[in-house]
Amino acid sequence: MSEAAKNCKICGALAKVAFRIPSAKLTGQPIPDAADDCAYFECSKCQFLFTDIHDADDHAGLYDDKYWEGQDPDWSGRVNQTLRLVLLANTLINKPPWELKILDFGCGMGTFVSAAREQLQMQTWGTDIIMPKFGREWFLPRVQRERFDIIVACEVVEHLPHPLTSMKEVRGYLDRGGVFAFQTAYYDPKTCGRDWWYIGPANGHVSLYSARSFEIIAGTLGVKDRRLWNNYPGLQAWQF
Repeated sequence: MSEAAKNCKICGALAKVAFRIPSAKLTGQPIPDAADDCAYFECSKCQFLFTDIHDADDHAGLYDDKYWEGQDPDWSGRVNQTLRLVLLANTLINKPPWELKILDFGCGMGTFVSAAREQLQMQTWGTDIIMPKFGREWFLPRVQRERFDIIVACEVVEHLPHPLTSMKEVRGYLDRGGVFAFQTAYYDPKTCGRDWWYIGPANGHVSLYSARSFEIIAGTLGVKDRRLWNNYPGLQAWQF
């Protein structure tokens, strides 16, 4: 297959180059004056948008102190957004919040885990490819025998170079009837081009999901029930 086309990572259909952009582009920042050396491919079937520029990289190297200080300065303010995911997921489970076993998948600096434990007395744990700065006593470098009622991923799924593989892994961490809830900005091919603010290969935004691609993923994973927050496709809860 030529460099102008790839197989979609979600459904396997043909994906052609939608646009090229400098690999130095950061989310929320102007397009830099540099060579367009990063191609984003759009699937002809499900409109999933992706780049393979970091597929072979050690992603832990992307998320150093420089990343948290300059590329994602709002990380400390996502405690409320992550709690919103718990609220959405619990509409499908309907348990007292203090009884829920919750995993923050891609917990980053660990602020949600720490706040939920220390201020809300909730049973929360975190896991990530990096060590968090907060809530380390509840950090799981690897999830092994533990099973959870709810797994949340706030601004994480866009960083997954192999989303189906990662989401199948997440499904395996859930207890029977458990829920995976996530937040991301969703890709609308009618309105989102190379100047879309969410594009950011330099900070790991490599997988960008259309509403249709989420439907296909949910079907592939065997999702039994779904909830959207205020009908927004980028905020969903999936029950298995």
